[in-house]
Amino acid sequence: MKTEYFEQFQDNNSVLIKNGTKMIDRDLVFMDLEMTGLKIDHEIIEIGWLRVDSKSLEIKEEYSIKIKPQRIDLADAKALDISHYNEQDWKEGVTIEEAMKLFIEKCSGCVLCGYNFFYDWSWIYNTLNKLNAFNPPFYYHKLDVMSMAYILLKDNPSINNFSLSDVCRYFGIERENCHTALYDAKYTFEVYKKLIEKIN
Repeated sequence: MKTEYFEQFQDNNSVLIKNGTKMIDRDLVFMDLEMTGLKIDHEIIEIGWLRVDSKSLEIKEEYSIKIKPQRIDLADAKALDISHYNEQDWKEGVTIEEAMKLFIEKCSGCVLCGYNFFYDWSWIYNTLNKLNAFNPPFYYHKLDVMSMAYILLKDNPSINNFSLSDVCRYFGIERENCHTALYDAKYTFEVYKKLIEKIN
């Protein structure tokens, strides 16, 4: 796929990005990424997300996309082990362009959410910029669930570093399949719901 598709996302006046529907009325997208490492030349190899009604918290759809790395030789072996990468499972993986196109088509106009989300968002934003989508069509405010957890739980002595594992443990959320994108997106959503209950 060529980058022409992404060049339509260079206008920051789109109602998908800012004006129009209020933030509270937009769907939430809880998402997570897996990468081949932490350096700038590493790659996104998995995206998982849940699209959720912001008021009812009903899950509207969920997706998991495996992305074939182009330079597996540059990957960090520890990162591949953490993300459970193996050639067989990624055999049917798509290109990063195909993954980003689907992500945009499914989540345009939504409020993107995650755990320590601005780290993942930096990878998404950098990738889309490379594809000439300088103003990707997601709502301009993002929601970081870790920040919510810190504000509500910072005085609790049983939580030290506010990792997703720590907060799941605090809420009694049994966490399996760690560091797979869709499952971590689901656990982030579960933590979000527990935090909302705590507020109410």
